Amino acid sequence: MEFDEFKRRLKKVKLIVSDVDGTLLNKDYQLTELCHDMVNRLKEKAILFSLATQRIHSSIVPLAKELSIKIPIITLNGALIQDVNGENVIHRSHIKGKVVDKTLKLAEKYYIRIALCHDDKVIYTEDNSVFRDFLGSVGVDYVMVDSYKQYTDKTNHIFLAGNDRDVISKLDRKIGFRYARHVVTSRFRSQIHTDLHKLEIMPAKVTKKTGMAKLAKHLGIKKEELVVIGDWYNDRELFEYGGLNVTLKDAIPELKDKAHYISPLTNDEDAVGNFLKLFYDNMYKN
Repeated sequence: MEFDEFKRRLKKVKLIVSDVDGTLLNKDYQLTELCHDMVNRLKEKAILFSLATQRIHSSIVPLAKELSIKIPIITLNGALIQDVNGENVIHRSHIKGKVVDKTLKLAEKYYIRIALCHDDKVIYTEDNSVFRDFLGSVGVDYVMVDSYKQYTDKTNHIFLAGNDRDVISKLDRKIGFRYARHVVTSRFRSQIHTDLHKLEIMPAKVTKKTGMAKLAKHLGIKKEELVVIGDWYNDRELFEYGGLNVTLKDAIPELKDKAHYISPLTNDEDAVGNFLKLFYDNMYKN
């Protein structure tokens, strides 16, 4: 898309939704003053801003409050959509207990680390305590338990991780094939720990794309009124929703191919803050 056409289409936008890690925040998990200021200035112009992340809800609440986001946010890659106070829940999905049980057995058989997510907390055993580092510690409520047996119900996300890509791929095939009606899987290399391979298991028909669709419907936002911003593999579905796609200088090639605008900056160079300023100037300055 030509840049002039992109700017013309920005005139219709009413909602901007951004990924968090590697996109909105810098490598130190900090938000820039420019980004904070631009979100507030856009809000004064009735432009909404929200977040779509793989993180659990509790870990993203401090950031959402810092940005004074009142509308629901998309967490757990779409498995949970609610506001920061949990008062406005527009979607919540859980994985069937039998799938959780089978995944736990496979993780034990293949010596793969595993943790379960229950809305606002990550459940782990002592043998799987490495997830405190793998998932990031910012705002996350971690609960160590003696056994997963009492926690297979109300699981809305399963995290697995290991250094052997082939083993992670094997588990992906086993779970994805056997329980295709119940869950979807997402396998990718860790963005931070590059020698680590992750497998995430979510309820069927739950992705950032489905989460975006539910949020947009809730807010009455049309596809042509939406901008999404992302950089990594788990943002692929977000880019398939149909709005305007914005990505970063160091994003994966697949997202660049789907982007309508590629920032010349990285997250450490405040790509999102600068894009929001570009958006604001295009909308409200002559």
